[in-house]
Amino acid sequence: MDNIKATEQLIVFSRYIGQQVVINDLLNSDEEIIGTLIGIKEILKPLKRLTSAIISTANNLPVQAFITPYYQSLGFDMPVFIAPGHPGNCKYVVELNMADYRSAEEIELQNRALLRVHA
Repeated sequence: MDNIKATEQLIVFSRYIGQQVVINDLLNSDEEIIGTLIGIKEILKPLKRLTSAIISTANNLPVQAFITPYYQSLGFDMPVFIAPGHPGNCKYVVELNMADYRSAEEIELQNRALLRVHA
């Protein structure tokens, strides 16, 4: 989504501090580095990967408002709120083109394959 500013991306990413990310090098677009949240694309899990144990724990939290932050802390993609009236509200991070559901290994394998094709 083109209308997400850097400050708005930080609002979204701040909810996932400590999760794995893919860092794109803007000067060398062929290279991506997997690391801890300081970069551009976060590796998240879709909600379809929620287990019954996770759901049960969430449902037993003392306040229902804790459920979303709990899922986010485990690395699950959740709909975001950026600002009143923002077009990115209620969209999943992956829908904003700020997340990736692939594993770090899948990303690295695909990048190596692309480098071989372009070599």
